[in-house]
Amino acid sequence: MAPSADIQRGGEDLHRLNFAWLIRLRWVAITGQTAVIIAVFLLSDLPFPYPLLAAILFAEVLSNLALIGWARTGRPRHEALGPLVLIADIVFLTALLGLTGGAHNPFSLLYLIHVAFAALVLRPHWTWGVTLLSVLIYVGLHFLPAAPVVLPWSSTAEIWSLEVQGRWAAFAVSAAVLAFFINRVQQALTRRDQELIRAREARLRSEKLASLATLAAGAAHEFSTPLSTIALVANELQRGLEKQGADAHLIEDTALIRDQVERCRHILQQMSADAGESMGEVLRPVAVEELIDHTLEGCRDPARVQVSLATRSSAALSVPATALGQALRGLVNNALEASDDGQTIELVAREEDDAIVLEIRDQGTGMTPDVLKRASEPFFTTKEAGQGMGLGVFLARTLVEKIDGSLELDSTHGQGTIAMVRLPVSRSPSVSRGPDDHR
Repeated sequence: MAPSADIQRGGEDLHRLNFAWLIRLRWVAITGQTAVIIAVFLLSDLPFPYPLLAAILFAEVLSNLALIGWARTGRPRHEALGPLVLIADIVFLTALLGLTGGAHNPFSLLYLIHVAFAALVLRPHWTWGVTLLSVLIYVGLHFLPAAPVVLPWSSTAEIWSLEVQGRWAAFAVSAAVLAFFINRVQQALTRRDQELIRAREARLRSEKLASLATLAAGAAHEFSTPLSTIALVANELQRGLEKQGADAHLIEDTALIRDQVERCRHILQQMSADAGESMGEVLRPVAVEELIDHTLEGCRDPARVQVSLATRSSAALSVPATALGQALRGLVNNALEASDDGQTIELVAREEDDAIVLEIRDQGTGMTPDVLKRASEPFFTTKEAGQGMGLGVFLARTLVEKIDGSLELDSTHGQGTIAMVRLPVSRSPSVSRGPDDHR
């Protein structure tokens, strides 16, 4: 299914935000490491290899400047870039620790910061990869050859002593707990952000719908008088031409004028009265068959629609049947128009969990990815001028979502389109279906 464009953009914005925070965190780490090394150099007599430490810090600075330059180019960033940067930071930290006491350096616990940040900004599989690497390197520090400088507080305990093994276990448990809980919190926040984006999309659609209804109502009011006048004059002109025995093509032209006036009236009434609203219609329990009857009533070519039902007799929908049937009829008509003459389309109804799923499948040419993205926008259409207003999918989606349903389009260019409407089930004993009522 095509994902929401706003959710996609929200995910990209979150990725950019995480990348920016990663750069900031690296500056904080570099500053802290530099401050500690300078403090040790000035306040202690430990003979650390300071030129090598300075070289490692300089490499960190260069790598972060390179990341800033890459971010400013605006190029797409692969998902693996964040984990690779964190792995590089772990390598830098390991190099610093290896030159300053190894496993006995108290700053070896800083590996937990990388674990925490990975849990905050990365997907779970990357998070656990960074966590495992941190634990392995922390344990591996105990197996490194003797550090160039032996710290005064270094213990002489054997590597396999209970003290050392307990330190390993404590580090591994701390890293795992951090990775698990922070990642779970981050996933919850991400889900909340996506829900907010969906709510914003629904609000924007409602605002567009309200604007459309207001515009259509105003247009219907303003155009009613001139359209009535045109229709009256065209009617009188036709009768006058018929009495005078005028040419047949002149009479046909006046009839065409009247037909087009009626079409304009119908369009304005459709926009103002049926613009995604249920015209005051209340929700009521409706059997799936009744909804399909409303859908097929008045569609362009019901004989080309193959209906397949796979629902239980107790399945019912609490919906505005007339309005929803009209919305679904628009989707059926779109499928019929997208298919060649003589080709059939499928209308499949099935039950999934606590929902009725209606699928409208055509055998047309399908939609390109760009058209699929815009298919739900109001007034967007690929039809020829005068063949449609581009409101069918928009109004259907708006109405379906108002009754807590969903509408999704799946289309591959050259392979047809599937419109899938998911509606919540309402269990009602008053709505039933005969045992042999299958289509």
